[in-house]
Amino acid sequence: MKRTLTLDYTLGEGFLAPYLDGLRKGEARAGRCPACGRVALPPEPVCACGGKDPQMLTLSGVATLLWRTSGTDGDVALVRFDGADSNSLARLDGFDRQTRGRIAPSAEAALVLTPEVTA
Repeated sequence: MKRTLTLDYTLGEGFLAPYLDGLRKGEARAGRCPACGRVALPPEPVCACGGKDPQMLTLSGVATLLWRTSGTDGDVALVRFDGADSNSLARLDGFDRQTRGRIAPSAEAALVLTPEVTA
């Protein structure tokens, strides 16, 4: 006999809530390890050194593209945000040959970069 079970639950954002809220607002929120000072974006609950409970900080939101690729769903890049010691994956929006971008607000809390505008 086959039975169907339907679950109705909400999964909270937990530790990543400040990071995800920042993505919605177009802010780059990272975590600084209290033990070694490493800055990770996205923040990590436990650093490679073993440090826990990172201090949340807001970076400039500007990143350098390290590697990029194009696919059927758009362009994606490995990026390093100014002030961060870690790399992040970001969706690219409106890039041509630019190598620097700025985080853009995302209602779905996705890491999206638009080309950096220089004066």
